Amino acid sequence: MNVKILKVEKLNDVIEVEGLVPAKCAVGYYDVRIKIRGFKIIESNCQCGQPICPHAVKLQLAYLRVSR
Repeated sequence: MNVKILKVEKLNDVIEVEGLVPAKCAVGYYDVRIKIRGFKIIESNCQCGQPICPHAVKLQLAYLRVSR
């Protein structure tokens, strides 16, 4: 299963990315939203409940791959 990017919005120097990240321990995907400034995650929300989790990092890496 691959990371799916659903929405990308740029507000000034902050990029907001929303997507679906596959879950290893559960069937299906986690809904993840991140805010990126430069190359850093400044805020994230994930269905797993952790503030900055591996799912947020996977979404950031997927976004960086397609944005170049």
